[in-house]
Amino acid sequence: MKIEKLFPHIRLDSNVGNLELRGISRDSRRVVQGDMFFIIEGKSFDIFNALKSIEDKVCVFLGEKKKKDIISSFIKRKPIIYLEDIAGEFRRAVDLFYDYPQKSLNFIGITGTNGKSTIAYLIYTLLMQLEGSASLIGTVNYYLKNRKVESSYTTPDYLSLRKLFSLMREDNNKYVVMEVSSHGINQERIQGIAFSQCVFTNLTRDHLDYHKTMKNYFTTKKELFLQNSQAVSFINLDDVYGRRLLTEIKNKKITFAIKANADFKARGIKISKKGTEFILDYRKVKFKVTTPLLGEHNVSNLLAVISSVVSLGIDLEAILEFLPRLGAPCGRLEAIDKDVFVDYAHTPQALEKVLYALKEAGYKKMICVFGCGGDRDRGKRPLMGEICSSLADFSIITSDNPRSESAYEISCQIKEGFKKNNCSIILDRKEAISTALEMKKNQDCAVLVAGKGHEDYQIVGDKRVPFKDQEVIRELLSKKSS
Repeated sequence: MKIEKLFPHIRLDSNVGNLELRGISRDSRRVVQGDMFFIIEGKSFDIFNALKSIEDKVCVFLGEKKKKDIISSFIKRKPIIYLEDIAGEFRRAVDLFYDYPQKSLNFIGITGTNGKSTIAYLIYTLLMQLEGSASLIGTVNYYLKNRKVESSYTTPDYLSLRKLFSLMREDNNKYVVMEVSSHGINQERIQGIAFSQCVFTNLTRDHLDYHKTMKNYFTTKKELFLQNSQAVSFINLDDVYGRRLLTEIKNKKITFAIKANADFKARGIKISKKGTEFILDYRKVKFKVTTPLLGEHNVSNLLAVISSVVSLGIDLEAILEFLPRLGAPCGRLEAIDKDVFVDYAHTPQALEKVLYALKEAGYKKMICVFGCGGDRDRGKRPLMGEICSSLADFSIITSDNPRSESAYEISCQIKEGFKKNNCSIILDRKEAISTALEMKKNQDCAVLVAGKGHEDYQIVGDKRVPFKDQEVIRELLSKKSS
């Protein structure tokens, strides 16, 4: 596409207007030869110092008029277009260049603290099996129909989303299932997307380093529903914030719950080591539901999934017939070996629910390996310690993405929450997991390695060190059996 087609409202020199673009970028790390580059400042990165290193790749630069002096001091060999509203022009150009196919896609957005990845993955999988056409944008991976793409963020930035949507159009997609994070809402990454469904899972303590208060956190989540007043809203009535959301939005609402009365209600839950069974009450008819997923929290997740997919016009009996074959996504109470599990639980409520799920499944003893991330909400650290002190028989506190903080200091803050003398600190995560597996050999119990789930790295300082709980567990078990 020629530059003049993107900017017909701006007088351009013909030499500039006739330049052919290969793509659009605003990230100096991802520039491709022939890109048009928007110079938009970040909060923690000086974009101007990166301009010289990418000048040979870029076709044309675009910058704010008020930054003309500083931009021209860095760029000497390539044309520059100066704009009044750089952010607005960026979004307009991205939508036009990548031909954002809003009308041809049905967007399903899932938001909340816990359960987003499981719900999104299960909806996507059901739609692929029963409708043959769906894509998924979420924490674990992005799936463009059957193509798997490594996930960068739970909710990608505005430009990355449009690039993905453009690929989905080429695949003749019908549904796009998206996890919608509070950061994605607050930073306007989902601006311009008209969701046909919005799902609210729950709201518990998380991201308070960013939102500061639970009030701000809830207000941000609620924006997804307010911005999509025509969408059908699916709300968990067992959650206090879900009940509050129900009264504060005017959307068409469909509810689900285990304890409260709701449109989709679960009764008679039976949990074992093999899976979970319950009775679904829907429109005064009872349906038996069987799933390999463990725990009451996954019953809530399944209620969200079933209500969403049924509301798309898909037969409930067909959904229920397929559910016994549906496992959880990577790192969501994932069984790695007999009685050894990995879960992403990194909030107090998520950790509590996973430990309860294992107790409900019949595990009388549990060893938990976990830590807390650095440069994040410090207030949750002793809370998670208290939960493990109460529900696990023994816990090993270890490193979990310490970032710029001391892993030992983080571990000590977690240990402050323990009410019993039933924990130890082993900072080396591999050694911590090995110790837990060795302890398990001498007793009948479950081992839960929590906090990282699908992640395949440890962030120490500013470096990402390869580390995946699942691979480490399999390696250790292999050595112990040989």
